[in-house]
Amino acid sequence: MQLPFWNTIFTKKQDPVKEIFSFLQTTALFQNMSKKHIWEVSRLVHRRNYSEGEPIFRQSQIGAGVFLIMSGSVEIHSYQDGIRMDLANLEKGSFFGELSLFSDEPRSATATAKTDSVLLGFFQPELETLIQTKPRIGNSILMNFAKVITKRLIDTNQLLETAYLRGKKKRVET
Repeated sequence: MQLPFWNTIFTKKQDPVKEIFSFLQTTALFQNMSKKHIWEVSRLVHRRNYSEGEPIFRQSQIGAGVFLIMSGSVEIHSYQDGIRMDLANLEKGSFFGELSLFSDEPRSATATAKTDSVLLGFFQPELETLIQTKPRIGNSILMNFAKVITKRLIDTNQLLETAYLRGKKKRVET
């Protein structure tokens, strides 16, 4: 059956909050949260389009929040002593910059849109509002972030241990 002509002209766009809600449900960061809690977060996040090559934030800027990739891809890199270090290439569903929710320290790396991308930003003021006005939701988010940060720290420690042992082996062999 073919749709009437006007139905193809006047298609409704999806409600942005519903689209964000659907996306957040699929991310690791919000996977153990109730739909009601995810809905509250969906109303607070900020959506923004980035063009290929556009910086999202720069190394040494003060951070304000975490970014989630709804579509596209992002590269993370830093400069130390004039040498560029590529740290990560992130795709849809990934997030980055989460430490800035908990610290006013400068960003340790630069994030750049590798392709045209749609990102969601969740910032300190929104997290603080949730913690104060809806503590169950705020605490749930804090616990999810704590789990993610713990996993990333464990992975980093393992990487450092491996690099240290390789260095030790090379010195013993020479």
